[in-house]
Amino acid sequence: MQLDSDFYKPFIGLKEFMKKNCIVTMDCKVVNENLSFSEAMKGVREMDRSNIKVTCKHPMRKTLRLQSGEPKEQLKRVLEDDYTFNTADLPEYMEGAVEGISPLVMEKLRNGEFSIQKTLDLHGYNKIEAQILFEEFIRDAVRSQLNCVRVIHGRGLKSPHTPILKHSLTQWIVKAMNRKWVLAFASCKMCDGGPGATYILLKKRPEKRKITVIR
Repeated sequence: MQLDSDFYKPFIGLKEFMKKNCIVTMDCKVVNENLSFSEAMKGVREMDRSNIKVTCKHPMRKTLRLQSGEPKEQLKRVLEDDYTFNTADLPEYMEGAVEGISPLVMEKLRNGEFSIQKTLDLHGYNKIEAQILFEEFIRDAVRSQLNCVRVIHGRGLKSPHTPILKHSLTQWIVKAMNRKWVLAFASCKMCDGGPGATYILLKKRPEKRKITVIR
């Protein structure tokens, strides 16, 4: 193929074409760009894009969204500052009280409204050691004229069958020598230990009355 072929000279006939069609070139200098743009766009109309479909070469990733319903609402309520988890709804919850106690007193105890004046932590002790410590703890609390104390016994999740210390605590409370000083008891709120701890409300004077264990 020859180098002077028309294929390599696309504008070889441009001058003749412009002369034939009366096309005149002018050297112009743009003074105002905005004005020049407005003049150039005169008569141009905006396209109707309502029927135009935009396709994507790569498929977009789908995001998994939570469906509206009860679980989502429960999560929202838990994250709110004013939401308080009710320990009494748990199967591990336990409480008991002497006969004739005011329902208002029990409600305050369940809600943790009594000030905790002393705490006994039984973690790391066996059943016999824990019982001795508990009885000494109650005696000291009575001598000090305390009103509300807390015993941390754990939930017993690692126990092979049932929570040993937690179930034993109920037996120790209803025991005659301790029962005369106990007015009521209930599992703590979550902020105070939840089912792994128990509030104990003490009497001002010794009185042997039957304690009813609700659960």
